[in-house]
Amino acid sequence: MKTPLSRYVVPALLAAAIPAGFALAQAQPQPQQTRERPRLSEDALKRLQDGRVEGRIAEIKETLKLNEAQMKLFAPVEEQIRVSSAARQKARTERRERRHEAQDTRPPLTERLDRAAQRMTERAQRMQAFATAFKPFYESLSEEQKAVAGIVLRDMRGLRGHGRRWAMEHHRGHGPRGGAPDGERPMPR
Repeated sequence: MKTPLSRYVVPALLAAAIPAGFALAQAQPQPQQTRERPRLSEDALKRLQDGRVEGRIAEIKETLKLNEAQMKLFAPVEEQIRVSSAARQKARTERRERRHEAQDTRPPLTERLDRAAQRMTERAQRMQAFATAFKPFYESLSEEQKAVAGIVLRDMRGLRGHGRRWAMEHHRGHGPRGGAPDGERPMPR
């Protein structure tokens, strides 16, 4: 019995055509999947950030239903929120300027480590100032307000950072992805 030639030739031709077709498909210019966001001016970025901060402060005040005495104690906390926001804006601007100046050159590792240490020191100082301002305010809150404050304030930068989450997960024996050893439940976020 004779085997038809097409039984061997067709698969061989297909096997040869697939890599060529794949190479041609990759060579075709792909349509841009994501559109770039328009660049905002420094003034627009500042207005946007200021609006976010003002909205956040108003949300905290409204959600906690602060009385007059609590509002007076909240004033230093509000100031620390504004200081922290201004520091983030300044750091963002400085990073953008450094990236623009050093298009193709990367600073040496020692310089990058010094900058990181400086940022951490400044952030720790801001966090300490926030904690100092926050303690008297927190003590003035009712138990229900404290519970709400824990929810409303947890999303603030500095109170909910990747470093804190990483440290807490590893402190409790959880891995970096929230996995737990021995079937324990991962830490809630």
